[in-house]
Amino acid sequence: MIDAARAVRLAALQEALGYTFAKLEGLDHALTHTSYANEVGHHHHYERLEFLGDAVLDVIVSTYLYTLYPGFGEGQLTKLRARIVSASSLAALAYQIDLGGALLLGRGEERSGGREKHSILAAALEAVIAAIYLDGGFAAAQEVFLRCFADSIACHLASAQGWDYKGLLQEHTLSVFGCMPSYRVVREEGPAHQKTFYVQLTLNHDYACIGTGRSKKAAEQQAAQQLLAMLRRDNLCP
Repeated sequence: MIDAARAVRLAALQEALGYTFAKLEGLDHALTHTSYANEVGHHHHYERLEFLGDAVLDVIVSTYLYTLYPGFGEGQLTKLRARIVSASSLAALAYQIDLGGALLLGRGEERSGGREKHSILAAALEAVIAAIYLDGGFAAAQEVFLRCFADSIACHLASAQGWDYKGLLQEHTLSVFGCMPSYRVVREEGPAHQKTFYVQLTLNHDYACIGTGRSKKAAEQQAAQQLLAMLRRDNLCP
């Protein structure tokens, strides 16, 4: 049985995911670490879901990249997929939706900082994607993953291919507007070894956006990418 306090915590995560489970037990199962299952003496933990989620994510990301880059060969696509589904990348995505805060951990794992361990966060995110797949089908899992993490995925792809959105934006704004974009860190979250930076980018008092990343540089790159998209929307950038 899921008690009232646990239901509230799971409701917050469902809101972050933008997905409501038909059977809430599926989400609870995906967030149960083996240390907790062993401690309370029941057999439900996320390892089997992690196995399934790994496969589902491979299909989601492979399909996304196959469609996005029609000119890329197998080797290029494989490298990009590996970048997105690596443990560190998935852990960073999990951190964005505070997945660690919803985990059920044993006392020992709790004391050792399990909620912030990359291996646990990545595995739990895979398990959650598998739970969505089992609850609502492949299309639901695909939609949730790509919608929730679209900006981070784009940032990973840009970094993997050496794209410098910040440099492109500066060059463009100098030639078109005659001014430089301004970057300012507005917030930092998380422990020292796993911070998330929020950088506000403004341009000529007409445009503003906020980028996030695990470093100031990554947050600036994401903000620059967003602003370039805004300029293209307004036909001010090719």
